[in-house]
Amino acid sequence: MLSKRIKHYEQLLSRRSMILGGIQLALAAGLTGRLFYLQVKEGRHYRRLAENNQFDFHLVPPSRGRIYDVRGRLLAGNAEAYVLSVTPRYTHNLEAVLRALSQLIKLDHASQNDLLALARSQPAFVPITIRDDLTQREVARVVVRATDLPGVSFDKVERRVYPQGVLTSHLIGYVGRVSEDDILEGRVTEEMANFYNGKSGLEYSREADLRGIPGQTRVLVNAFGRPIRKLLQYPPIKGRDLQLTVDINLQSETASILRQGQNTPVKQNTAQVSIARAYDDDLADAIAGEENQIFQNSKGAIVLPETGSVVVLDINTGAVKTMVSSPSFAPNRLTRTISHDAWQKLVNHPRKPLLDRAVKGQYAPGSTIKMIVAAAALEAKLIKPDHTFECKGHIDLGDSRFHCWEKDGHGRINLTQAIERSCDVFFYELSLKTGIARISEMARRFGLGATTNINIPGEAKGLVPDKKWKLRAIGEKWTPGETVVASIGQGYLLATPVQLAVMMARLVNGKHAITPHLLLKDNITHPPLAIDEEVLVPIRRGMELVVAGDKGTARLSRLPIRGVEMAGKTGTVQVRRISIDEREEGIADNIDRPWRLRDHALFVGYAPADAPKYAIAVVVEHGGSGSAVAAPIARNVLTYMLKQDV
Repeated sequence: MLSKRIKHYEQLLSRRSMILGGIQLALAAGLTGRLFYLQVKEGRHYRRLAENNQFDFHLVPPSRGRIYDVRGRLLAGNAEAYVLSVTPRYTHNLEAVLRALSQLIKLDHASQNDLLALARSQPAFVPITIRDDLTQREVARVVVRATDLPGVSFDKVERRVYPQGVLTSHLIGYVGRVSEDDILEGRVTEEMANFYNGKSGLEYSREADLRGIPGQTRVLVNAFGRPIRKLLQYPPIKGRDLQLTVDINLQSETASILRQGQNTPVKQNTAQVSIARAYDDDLADAIAGEENQIFQNSKGAIVLPETGSVVVLDINTGAVKTMVSSPSFAPNRLTRTISHDAWQKLVNHPRKPLLDRAVKGQYAPGSTIKMIVAAAALEAKLIKPDHTFECKGHIDLGDSRFHCWEKDGHGRINLTQAIERSCDVFFYELSLKTGIARISEMARRFGLGATTNINIPGEAKGLVPDKKWKLRAIGEKWTPGETVVASIGQGYLLATPVQLAVMMARLVNGKHAITPHLLLKDNITHPPLAIDEEVLVPIRRGMELVVAGDKGTARLSRLPIRGVEMAGKTGTVQVRRISIDEREEGIADNIDRPWRLRDHALFVGYAPADAPKYAIAVVVEHGGSGSAVAAPIARNVLTYMLKQDV
């Protein structure tokens, strides 16, 4: 019985073993067949796919150096951003890929056309940035559809940010995507085509310091351009941080003082403002982020912020304490992709917000040049400080009559009185005695007619004319009448606000030819000015009387600080010729003229008068009178500086 049962179990196990063995044999045969199929039958196809997996080498952008103010407050830094890119080499149809992306993220038709044009202009292996400001939600949408978007990739990168916005836009500048011109000019290599670089301001001039050194990654990608593995071959080296001499609180206060001028802030959502916008093209075309400030002048008219510039220098070191240009622009908008229409609005705006007036704006210096004429005459010993001329309100030279701003004349006055009262006739006579050659040479010694090398790209040279210049540039001989006109800072003579600040710093310092600088750790050597102190003393005395004297042109702009005085010189520059009829009938006040026909207002000065620390230059385009508009701005800026001990 037992033997039968054992035999039964042996037969059962044998059948099961055979079944299991058969299954194993079948599986082995299937696997063998599949391996044969994959390796032999389909081997060529998979070898082709494997060959399409390859290494790409990419430069890794370094972290851009940050920029700080004199007290260590951030002016330009970096923030994380998501960047979406496409490599045309790995797309079968770039146009179709962009069209598909437009269903997932904000990507209009014009942007797609721009990207297609960019792809045609550069090698197919160079990635193209589609968007550099993706939100996390947009990233999620793209990730879900990744398999349908060959050649598309995104990464977390650093984006440039400017915490102070419009306050430092001209000074710091902004960064933008590398352009074809940047590559052609050799500023960057072709491999950096997807980088960002400086476009203006210090971002441009100090690009080599701020950029750092790119790193490199080796990326294994598949046939669809998808990264499989990244290997960092060598890391990027961060750019150098910069610290400026500028104080951002002073910069903010100066900008506010300049923009307001002598006007009063008003709310925008009033019927008066709406009506004004309807009839004034400038108001209707206000710049976003800048002219959201609206003012009312002394006659109740709605006006935009003042246009112009303020520059303040330390008279001993040349350090720039503040440098403001108005209007300005929002740099954070320009670091991203900006629409063609928005860019054209900035470029073509009548008040030119992209123009850095402090270093690129060129203006006739007006009566602020009179100290230069005086210095040239005194150094040549053509007059003594007590020398007098008679001012009858005009002089006649040949067939021309040259008027003083004081119609009835100033009478007989000496040099310090002529500076105090800004007598034109005194300087007409003095310039004819001195000659344009001496005046031009002195102007150049005080920093006019040449760039200051302040590290802002595109700085204008201004113009100091003389006989040789006119013959070379215009092909005509110099006339005595042109010397007369130059003596009051008009005619061919041109200067930038920063040059006027340098002129004032050198005149007040007296010993060194002060050169302006923006970087805190720059070691600037100032060459000797080589002018006798006895030449400058009566000139400074005249500038003190401009503010402190009973007849000074800026006597209403004395500092509201007990025992502290400001000294300086006003300037009012005509932007059009005044006819004889207008003089007879009475010249219309600046405030009653259209903005573009108003005089430019200027003031150069220093404080404290008895122990100078700061030199200032103020230029207000079409601001009107230098004494009524520019001098009060200088007073308010210097008052803030002295009270805050900036």
